[in-house]
Amino acid sequence: MARPREFDLDVALEQAMDVFWEKGFEGAGLNDLLGAMQIARGSLYKAFGDKRGLFIEALKYYDKTCITASVELLRNDAIPDGTVRIVRLMENISLAVEVHGDRRGCFLCNSVVDQAPHDKEIEVECQRMMGRMERGFVVALKASTNFKHLSSNKLIENARNLNVTYNGLRVMAKAGYLASEIRKAIHTALQEAKVA
Repeated sequence: MARPREFDLDVALEQAMDVFWEKGFEGAGLNDLLGAMQIARGSLYKAFGDKRGLFIEALKYYDKTCITASVELLRNDAIPDGTVRIVRLMENISLAVEVHGDRRGCFLCNSVVDQAPHDKEIEVECQRMMGRMERGFVVALKASTNFKHLSSNKLIENARNLNVTYNGLRVMAKAGYLASEIRKAIHTALQEAKVA
């Protein structure tokens, strides 16, 4: 009979995600990961196979928590105007920098740049997560007076452009831009997209 897991999987994944998010795949040493997760080497290998397997599960955990929260905001019917949802999502980036000093950017964006070009499974996972964000933007655009009349193809095109903008703003945060500079970029981008 197999022994039950001796650690909370979600807690361990959150800790691993934070290490990968801060240090990247290559920079995250096994000792860093084990220390953060507070598990033994054998437990890591038994639960995740290896460091790559742990990275993929951490990326999925990011999807389950952070991407889901963003998509839920974009789909939130309690905010009737979809453009307000989009503005709030974008403004969360500057708030994370200003209020929390969060300079990590986006774990998904980091993974796209760091690992997706070298690992097909990670590439597919990243594209799936990006697709979830795009579909969230489509829902928000459909709930917007300025965009709900557009064809499906135009809505998807606009949603993709907003997703690119969102990811670029997350990269600005990681690059060390001031919150005020990020807010200015948000304002300009949303005006050009006719969202604000």
